[in-house]
Amino acid sequence: MKISKDVWFSSIGVGLFTVIYSLISGSFSLWMGAAAFIAASYFFGAGCPTDKVLNISVSFIFGVAWGALCLWLFTFPHLGDVIPSALIFGFLTFLALFLQGTIMKFAVVPAWLLAWGTTMLIISNIAIKSWPAFVIELLISMYLGIYLIIIGSNYFSKVMFKLFPDKQPEEKHDDKSSASHEERLS
Repeated sequence: MKISKDVWFSSIGVGLFTVIYSLISGSFSLWMGAAAFIAASYFFGAGCPTDKVLNISVSFIFGVAWGALCLWLFTFPHLGDVIPSALIFGFLTFLALFLQGTIMKFAVVPAWLLAWGTTMLIISNIAIKSWPAFVIELLISMYLGIYLIIIGSNYFSKVMFKLFPDKQPEEKHDDKSSASHEERLS
């Protein structure tokens, strides 16, 4: 089985930048490594749209805000019950789609919803001691997933392809043509 350079370079790049992310997150006590992998997986699954990376980054902020808003709403008596919470989730989902379709066309709804779900998952399992620190750490982790792991590994692959280009088969010259390669191209 022959394995393509693309598979090798992509695999090595993602593995290498995951090691780098792990060293950064371990050194700075970023305990939300799963958020980085969720964000990286989303970005990779979306086809690595580097032209939309800023839109996705901003949409992550909206999603984290939606998660914090939900937690705040659920602190009110009975809003955390099944029917009120379902209505809140439904309305906020409607609102995210409506805002993106009207005044916030730059937003990327799947990224918004992904960040919202990630935030809800984390805050439903731990007590938040410092909201500013939590939000900053969550966004840093998500951004490192995209900017470091995925975009970093993409640049790694590009560099590797420049260092180790695919070998192009040489053009066969027939004896009838004495024109140089440059002359044939022009």
